Amino acid sequence: MENPFDKLTPDTKYLITNSHINRSIDHSVLTNLYQPIIGEKALALYDLLWSMSLDDHNQLVLHKHYEIQSMLNCKIEDLVDIRKQLEAVKLINTLVSAKKPDVLIYSMNLPLTAEQFLRTDILSIILLGKVGEVTYQQIVDRLVATPPDLGDTTNISASLLDLFNVPQNLIKQIPGFVNDAKQKVVQSAGNIDPSSFEPDSNHFDFRLLLSMLENSYVDENSVKAARDLVLSEHLLYGIDEIQMAKLIQKATNLSTNQLNQSQLKAIIVDNFSQQQVGTVELQPKPTSSPRKATSGSTDNATDQLIEISKKTAPIVFLQQIKKQKHGIVTSGEQRTLSELVNLRALPNEVINILIYYLLVDENRSTLNKNLMSTIADDWSQHDIIDAEKAINEIKERPIKLKKQAEKRASKYKQRKVNVKETLPDWAKDDQASTSGPKPTTQLTEAQKKQLKEQLDKLKKPGSR
Repeated sequence: MENPFDKLTPDTKYLITNSHINRSIDHSVLTNLYQPIIGEKALALYDLLWSMSLDDHNQLVLHKHYEIQSMLNCKIEDLVDIRKQLEAVKLINTLVSAKKPDVLIYSMNLPLTAEQFLRTDILSIILLGKVGEVTYQQIVDRLVATPPDLGDTTNISASLLDLFNVPQNLIKQIPGFVNDAKQKVVQSAGNIDPSSFEPDSNHFDFRLLLSMLENSYVDENSVKAARDLVLSEHLLYGIDEIQMAKLIQKATNLSTNQLNQSQLKAIIVDNFSQQQVGTVELQPKPTSSPRKATSGSTDNATDQLIEISKKTAPIVFLQQIKKQKHGIVTSGEQRTLSELVNLRALPNEVINILIYYLLVDENRSTLNKNLMSTIADDWSQHDIIDAEKAINEIKERPIKLKKQAEKRASKYKQRKVNVKETLPDWAKDDQASTSGPKPTTQLTEAQKKQLKEQLDKLKKPGSR
């Protein structure tokens, strides 16, 4: 359902609240960690809103969006997309008041610290996908100082209660003023909780998984440490919370109660290899393939394909296509899909359409890693975020490839030089002499008559 505030006008009103006006921003974190993900324009919007919030000092000053539009020199229709980048990484929250639904409220958040950011798996994976391994390691080295190796040491520092005498009854029963202050801090903090970056509970409820394992022998901290692996395997194989709890128990060391992540992944792969995962059956290939589907309409088979792609995990989707083609899912294909899902660059439904395009529309026998990565990167850059857009992109792909080929051919023609051969003078003279009228080889009438007489004489007996 489209949000009415997704369509702004220059006169749309907004106000800014900021509970951190007395705090400074760590710009090194913003430029090194956030900017590669959200881009320069989103970071510029964040800086602008923060600056305006300091001037407003939480006095609920009304503004209009033409201020932002003129300051950032951007189109009003682009402003929503830029703002959503900030919302996605939780640098701002956009609110609507029930009393004044025509006014947007931008609530500012402090960025995570470098340590919090890098411990948040999803943010780290997205950053890694944007900048690559080498640059990612350089960023970590810049922001995280490695302490020198001091060898064996013993901490002899004094503790707080060694120096200050605090009555035990006050520790057990916190004074009212302290509790009041703590409550005020909690209400005004608005700090970003790294756990809020977990996928929506509609997809996978990690807290439910922890509650299922609460009374088991599995150490909870070891499961929390494997959160990103658990979520990735859920996205890849479609494993729900109940199944995942059982698999985690199988992969837990009974001596230490610690979850072994490598063993969990191996068990999941082994289960997939031994038995059919899921029961979703794909429909036969549409009579009008996704490549031929128009942007304005789709046939029933294509509609069914879109519906299935939205509710099926990529590995299950791949398995069903391979089953219909009488093939098997190779270990290489599993690794390719696993890497693509871990990047979180494309939603599952788009990955499924990409699988369908390569195996059914292109009639390939296996998923080619390089080709799949190239198309996935292109789709990610062009914001292909659902199955419908993916199918439209497939329709446009032959046109784009043809234009690229024509462009290359045009450049090649421009580079070609027409060479006119020239001959030396002596060759020209010889050519001129040989290009004159050829001597005739035909006999005249008199010669023919003479030749006939000679032949007649030779035919007479005794003539030699």
